[in-house]
Amino acid sequence: MVATVLTGVSRGLGRELFAALAARGDTLLAVGRGFTDEQRRAARAEPDRIRLATADLSVPEVPDVATFVAATDGPLALVHNAGSVEPVGAVGTLDAARVTATVHVNLLAPMLLTNALLAAATDRPVRVVFVSSGAARRVIGGWATYCATKAGGEMFFDAVAGQYAEDPRVSVANVNPGVMDTDMQALLRGSTDVYFPDRERYAGLAARGELPSPAEVAARIVAEHL
Repeated sequence: MVATVLTGVSRGLGRELFAALAARGDTLLAVGRGFTDEQRRAARAEPDRIRLATADLSVPEVPDVATFVAATDGPLALVHNAGSVEPVGAVGTLDAARVTATVHVNLLAPMLLTNALLAAATDRPVRVVFVSSGAARRVIGGWATYCATKAGGEMFFDAVAGQYAEDPRVSVANVNPGVMDTDMQALLRGSTDVYFPDRERYAGLAARGELPSPAEVAARIVAEHL
């Protein structure tokens, strides 16, 4: 049985990853600012296997993963799914507080959580997955903060992978899930009053039914990386 820490669980891909990992039998520490009714029911039904940790990673408020590690055994996994695309718009018009929050959610919190989990893991196998984006490798107009934080995250996890290159106990993956039908995509399609040159492209993907569901993407990530 895998003991998994999963961030950003209440919506979209995170909600589906939670469902897939819970169904697989993982012991879960689900981290988020909020949780669905279904997740709360699951935690009440199996409190020893499914735990909900309320945390605001935009602060960042890093949950106590050391206690979770000490209370479990077997392989560990850490899935950095929480992410924010905001603020969307031209540099020079961005809200400073939103920029700071996104740097915390997308970059600083994954760095701190990974450091804490590896410190607590001792000799247990660890799998770390950073849910990244194609925006980490190519510039998308209006997404400067998102592009920068995802690129920074990939570099951090490449460095972690290099550190453990000779240690089969620890494996690290940067995963680009691709576009999918989430609230984030709806937000981007509605960004009509800010600098976002690719808005029509994303609106077209939705209109043509070319966005896979989060459940499909979650199943692929679990099968290929977890």
